[in-house]
Amino acid sequence: MSLKAYSEANGIPVEQLFNMVVGDGGSLLPTGGGFTGYIAEIHESSVVCVNDKLNVKQVIPFASFQSAEFGIGSGQLWLQCTVDGSPLVFCSPRRDWKSAAGHLLLERIGAHTEILGRKEYNGYTGKLFFLYLFK
Repeated sequence: MSLKAYSEANGIPVEQLFNMVVGDGGSLLPTGGGFTGYIAEIHESSVVCVNDKLNVKQVIPFASFQSAEFGIGSGQLWLQCTVDGSPLVFCSPRRDWKSAAGHLLLERIGAHTEILGRKEYNGYTGKLFFLYLFK
């Protein structure tokens, strides 16, 4: 489901919705054996990760984020987090990292733990993106 359709169906502004592709959900989010897409609803104190196909709706409080660090892998920007001792590793399309929702998600996580690797984020979302990836 697109973010716009999800927004309309659930009455949540699209500026609060983020495409999240989970590579490692630890004990928090099932991945179905591979990379799994979730729609992340960004609320004041939590992110709610929804995957209708897996029938998952998981609330993750921002206060439970213990660490976060950006890294590049397979041409994607990944955010590697520890949440209540469990790994949560996800990526998203470039446009989503640059979106209002992407900025809001990072702001809310960053209020509870320092987000390391901002150089990776800045390079991936910057104007010289293609040059950055081939460095």
